[in-house]
Amino acid sequence: MTPQASRVTWGVGSSLTYGACMLKSLAAMGAAISVLGFMPAAQSATQGHNVKSCNTTLHGTVHNVTVQAGDTCIIPADVTVTGGVHAKQGAANLIVQADVAHNIQAKGVTGLVQIGPPNCRFDPLVGNNIHVFKSHHVLICQATVDNNIMVTGNDGQISILDSTAGNNIMVNRNLPMTGPPLTGHRHPEWIRVFRSTAGNHIHEFHNQRHVENRQDSPAPVIK
Repeated sequence: MTPQASRVTWGVGSSLTYGACMLKSLAAMGAAISVLGFMPAAQSATQGHNVKSCNTTLHGTVHNVTVQAGDTCIIPADVTVTGGVHAKQGAANLIVQADVAHNIQAKGVTGLVQIGPPNCRFDPLVGNNIHVFKSHHVLICQATVDNNIMVTGNDGQISILDSTAGNNIMVNRNLPMTGPPLTGHRHPEWIRVFRSTAGNHIHEFHNQRHVENRQDSPAPVIK
């Protein structure tokens, strides 16, 4: 088990409602990866070592994981990450289903960033922060983070569901949706923040599309 410097518990990164719709979203996510024609072969990582170019499905225990441009990195629930995860500009997809001791950061991911288990039945841990910015689809579900969840400047389908941040949830300056959605919801372009809680504030500032809130606490501050 990873050092629990901070706890991130999650459910589904991209589902739009907690139930049938969520499961449909998850199925669509899997389909999206299949459509890309790339399902990396499983590969064991040396225990505790840095993975400087993850273009595979990891196994075992690793320290810091970096995803380079064009690569797809899948970190299943049975992997232990003792450091952080960083997807760089142009990375294709980042799927994190495991505990992460420190930060998860994704910038400029062209496909899918999914942070959460595939079926919303597990509670992965994430230390410190989740920060996804200038990427495409963003799916964060049932995540519990010690500090902040930050989703900024993205242009795909965005959902933050059943998640908790010890400090703030910040959904700011996201762009109009481009490209096909992962799901067939009535308004896939809406940003969905459902049943999520922040220790201090939920900020939704200067987004270029509608943000739909349901049962969030405290009430979002919207600008």
